[in-house]
Amino acid sequence: MPSVQPPASSNPLVLFGGTFDPVHRAHISAARAVSKVLGGAHVHLLPNAVPPHKAQPMADGEQRLAMLRLACREYPELVVDDWELRQTGPSYSLNTLRHFRDQCADRPLIFMIGADSFANLHQWHRWQEYATLCHLAVVPRPECALAPDKVQAAFPESDAAQLLQHPSGLRLMLQRPFLDVSATAIREALEKKGDCPALDPAVSTHIRRHHLYNVATTTPSTNYEAP
Repeated sequence: MPSVQPPASSNPLVLFGGTFDPVHRAHISAARAVSKVLGGAHVHLLPNAVPPHKAQPMADGEQRLAMLRLACREYPELVVDDWELRQTGPSYSLNTLRHFRDQCADRPLIFMIGADSFANLHQWHRWQEYATLCHLAVVPRPECALAPDKVQAAFPESDAAQLLQHPSGLRLMLQRPFLDVSATAIREALEKKGDCPALDPAVSTHIRRHHLYNVATTTPSTNYEAP
């Protein structure tokens, strides 16, 4: 999908929330792809404090922030943002979108989600309000079900150029990369083997050094020295 250089006045803001428990290569590839399509827009990666739709993270917020910073260190378009971690109560995306909509006024606000989340958006807290707050950038997942008609109708499909001309209410469907990595499988691999190829080497080193995800070994597989 070709990238679109936005007008200076549009200055879009992209949000990518999740547990990032741990952050893996598919997260980074997806965030960079959305940034590129939107002309190099900054993508804010926001780890949840208390995810309302998932099991609670195994790693605490500070550790997940540290891993995100390591994974994003070479990509200036990716911004590690601790806003959700600093809030109390469940990390409802609606509250996050309201906050950042207030911050960016009429600029385009784009919320990145996987195709599985888009298919289940109608089960989210007050999802009908999202179209007044943001656009969606939907990242594909293998063999994912289609979203219900009412969800698709709430966010008409469009292209990057149109998203950059409006503050909210449209949907960009990416064709690649696939979010085809399972965080559960990564944690299982870490517990059994102490490493996983789906992780940035610096993130793997950090996990071993801090004994996260039941990793017992601290034997390095890389020369990178994590803080």
